[in-house]
Amino acid sequence: MISLLPLESVPDLSLNELGDQLRDLLGDETIIRLADEGSTVVAEIAGVSVKVTLCEEPIPAEILEGPLSAAWYWEDGASVLQSHEAHLFVVISDPRIPEPSSESTSDSEPVQDVSPSKGVIEIYPEAPAAPVLDEEAIRFSVQDALLLTRVSLLLGDCCSALAVYWDGSTSIHSWTAFEESCSAMTPTNLPLRIWIDFRLWEAKDGTRGLVTRGMSALGQRELEVIGSTSSAQQIRAWSYTVAHYCLEKNKVLEHGQAVGISPKEWIRTWIVNSRLEPGSWAIWLDLEAEE
Repeated sequence: MISLLPLESVPDLSLNELGDQLRDLLGDETIIRLADEGSTVVAEIAGVSVKVTLCEEPIPAEILEGPLSAAWYWEDGASVLQSHEAHLFVVISDPRIPEPSSESTSDSEPVQDVSPSKGVIEIYPEAPAAPVLDEEAIRFSVQDALLLTRVSLLLGDCCSALAVYWDGSTSIHSWTAFEESCSAMTPTNLPLRIWIDFRLWEAKDGTRGLVTRGMSALGQRELEVIGSTSSAQQIRAWSYTVAHYCLEKNKVLEHGQAVGISPKEWIRTWIVNSRLEPGSWAIWLDLEAEE
């Protein structure tokens, strides 16, 4: 799990001083050491390691170009980061999380289109043979994301970071927006706007769709909405609610499951071949199910 923190200039703090800051955050039992010929500080606690590398160069343009072009919520992002001179590379490694297994769809289950006249329930009357997800791995992944968020906030404050690039969602956020999300963060109020990119679009026929980026990095399947007649606000809000429920409660959605999104509203979820990432599995949110 990775975050990148662009810095206006190389910070005055040494890596040893950053190590002391990490020990203050994580506790006295934290083991601090230097690695990579002194360019990386490593903090180890309860088997989980935090690696922080100071890179005295900008984040490569090819990493930032896509996220900045998609950051409609940060219009001056490109200009803010244009002249940054250094960055911190932060990595969380957790042996409790197994290497991701292939989520590829089977050749015997070809991708099929969803149209208003032919829903997923007719394509998959029974649950497809998708890999079983590990609820414990999801729980550990969420814990690691909380840790990475806290560490990134600490380091960014110490080194005057300009922004945060969250690798799991391939999204970038201004430092002010990141701080605002962190200020409200609790185990029951996760900063999903940092961890998950909720990408919404409108089709030529007037219907709307949404896809997430970042759920798979937390052990879940990505969410997809295709051809919905709901408003953009509803689609974003309902997708956020479902994503938060899955991550906060470590729940794996089942094929055909009804999920309550308010006391009087519910939607249906289906495990499907991804329409947007062929060869992988996704959760299709049928927002019109309640109608």
